[in-house]
Amino acid sequence: MTTKTKTGTNEIFVDFENFKLGLYALEDTTKAPFGTARVMKNVRVTDRGGVGPREGTERLGNDNTNGNSITSLYNFRKSYDADEFLIKTYDDEMEVYSKNHSAAKWWRLKDGFTSGKEFGLVTSLVNVDAEDYVFFCNRYEDYQRWNGAVTQLNGALAGGETALTVDSTLTDEIFESKTASASSATTLDVSGTPWAASQWVNMYVRITSGTKNGKIRKITSNTNNQITFDTLGADPSTPTFEIRKLAFAAETGTVIYNGTTIAYTDIDTDTTLAVGSAHAGSDNDALAEVPVTYPANPRGNRMTNYLARVIVGNVRSALARDSGGALQGFSAAGSYFVSKLSDPTDFTFAATRVAGEGDIVSTPYGGGDIMDVAHQEDTAYIFKQRYIESIKYSQDANDLAVREPLKAEVGSIGRVIKGSDDVYFITADNKFTSIGRVESKDVKPQTENLGFKIKRLLDVYVFGTGKGIEYQDRVFIPCKSISTETNNNIVVVYNKTFDSFEGIWDLSANYLEQFNSNLYYGESNGANVYKLLTGSFADIEGTDRFAISAEYATHFMNLASSKGNLQALNSVYIEGYISGDTSIDFEFWKDFANDPFLTFTFAGTETRLLDGQELSAFLGSKSLGLQPIGAIGEVGEDGRRHFYFRVYFPFIYGRAFSVGFKSSVVDNDFEITRFGLGLKESVSVSTSKIKSV
Repeated sequence: MTTKTKTGTNEIFVDFENFKLGLYALEDTTKAPFGTARVMKNVRVTDRGGVGPREGTERLGNDNTNGNSITSLYNFRKSYDADEFLIKTYDDEMEVYSKNHSAAKWWRLKDGFTSGKEFGLVTSLVNVDAEDYVFFCNRYEDYQRWNGAVTQLNGALAGGETALTVDSTLTDEIFESKTASASSATTLDVSGTPWAASQWVNMYVRITSGTKNGKIRKITSNTNNQITFDTLGADPSTPTFEIRKLAFAAETGTVIYNGTTIAYTDIDTDTTLAVGSAHAGSDNDALAEVPVTYPANPRGNRMTNYLARVIVGNVRSALARDSGGALQGFSAAGSYFVSKLSDPTDFTFAATRVAGEGDIVSTPYGGGDIMDVAHQEDTAYIFKQRYIESIKYSQDANDLAVREPLKAEVGSIGRVIKGSDDVYFITADNKFTSIGRVESKDVKPQTENLGFKIKRLLDVYVFGTGKGIEYQDRVFIPCKSISTETNNNIVVVYNKTFDSFEGIWDLSANYLEQFNSNLYYGESNGANVYKLLTGSFADIEGTDRFAISAEYATHFMNLASSKGNLQALNSVYIEGYISGDTSIDFEFWKDFANDPFLTFTFAGTETRLLDGQELSAFLGSKSLGLQPIGAIGEVGEDGRRHFYFRVYFPFIYGRAFSVGFKSSVVDNDFEITRFGLGLKESVSVSTSKIKSV
């Protein structure tokens, strides 16, 4: 709230403290709402409602010098919080970073893809296999599936070995842990009747004691007190045992480690895979099951889940049926494919479609390719550049697709942002809006266009490459600041809580994603991934720490009774929080000038500044007033001190004033919660005395 305090005739002090209004770029600067900013570069609105530099970034894992842009970034989360896999694609590569196997850093899952193509990825946790999968495709290679089976080599491999020793061939979950009361080479009995018949079929018994310790076998049947499994070759003599799940899809298959694939022929123990002849590998190298391909499925790179189905759009080619029901090649980018119910690997349907089968739906309106597909609650949405439709399957015996075209000539220019309560997107005319706004049929630009407050900026920015995210009630939108930029070089930050824009961050980001409860982005000008909001105030590359160049400036303000009146500024008041070794450059402008008429530095290294004592006689490197006054508090829980000060100087006359700060020192940690201006109004002509003739 703005506070005006009279100190004498036509003299006021004005508090500028409503920083939550954020960036504003629409009307003439003197007409902008009081409290809005004309510059917010690498600045954030804090939880106290002040402003300070954005938090820093830090590279995840090893440095990748490939130089090609990240073309996809996706987090595959396994059930039971078993693991998370951050998947990135660039050039012809797909690499993974595992939360549970971080020592392996980034490792190759697959390569040889068509270079530089964007992938669509989607997770399926409800399917006929009762398994967690991630499905992906780049429009050019086959639709593929990966189960997230990952372990690490336990010891180095020189090459030529006939077994791969790993940390574990089983998942971490233990479903039963018992001691056998009787046993044979193929059975284990337990006392009592603890189980339901067939409860453990297709799971694995792991022997945990005796001569067969470490052996695992697939369970083929069970009664209420006996499990039967593939033979151990000899009686294990009533051992202790566990019932577990195999981490890999089967006892034979193909895995990859050290960037090269190899077939395994058997999984005999909880730590070994049998192979013909191993290739070299280092201790702790990640070892993963290789993805499975599905050549008959649509080659598209826009994917979403919809009530146990997967929808695929932007399809380049596929196998489908013609009007007569015969199978044929298919290529129609305006159509989207729907998988069978609970089976994302199967998109087939009979000549006369039956409920629960796959489906193909055409979108004749709007023209061009499908830009994205997304779900929200019980509805899926299909986006073209100038058309959106919603689709719901009827959830009855007919299983019919119920479609509804939404507002005409409204669509998305690129990937959409799936939020907690809405789906956000940029239109072809650079409006930032959402499905909720479109469906409301509200034609007022203030309500339809969430970005109307910064319209003049959005009109210049170039969107359509990469994908943003909603995180902690903020929407992060990557884009180019101008059309001549080769890659995305900024991120627009929208605050849902305050319905305002926190500003523009200088980040070369293509894709943003959550991983291990943190926010990350993939480079637009390289193949690395960086963590955002690290809690520090430096951009970190290995051991190097770089300053965050933050700038903030208010709109030009004239608070006189008439905007035509002059004002005189003779004092400023600043309040906030600061840590040691921090330096803030304050700046003051008048009458729309580019260069400030007054600058001074408030530094955490000043003598007696951060020792809890009263401020000295001047601030910065030179005196700005005869008797500046201020105070600074003791160190708080966050390591910062609360400060305020006021500086007086000779009257500076002008029609409009702007205040702000710059910060470009490594680890600068501060927050400004209030600017105060000491103003005097000077009326040159009394308009109340002028009469018309």
